[in-house]
Amino acid sequence: MNLKQFGTGSGGSTAWIFQRITGLVILVTIFLHYLFLHFLNDGNVTFNEVAGRLSTPLWKTIDITFLSAIIYHSIQGVIMNIHDYIQRPGFRMTLIGLTWFVFIVLWITGITTVINFRPY
Repeated sequence: MNLKQFGTGSGGSTAWIFQRITGLVILVTIFLHYLFLHFLNDGNVTFNEVAGRLSTPLWKTIDITFLSAIIYHSIQGVIMNIHDYIQRPGFRMTLIGLTWFVFIVLWITGITTVINFRPY
């Protein structure tokens, strides 16, 4: 079985580039989160404050971007560890498949929560 088509034979440069890109996106979005929710708000975080923020399309977009970057960044980190420590190819592919499944379920759950959030 040729595992190169599944990515295990690659040098990993694409994953490395996307790790850096998502890392930067996470940095920008977490900065915005802390700036608007903790610093400009005197640290007084209430449900109404969060609900008001999540009622605007701009903040929903920022939160979905934040969530997507974290999910992708995390899944790539887990997959890199699987590649480093799991030697049996079949078991490795099974773990990678399970990892993708779990993270996709988490991503869909997060996206659905942000999009369908109705504060009042």
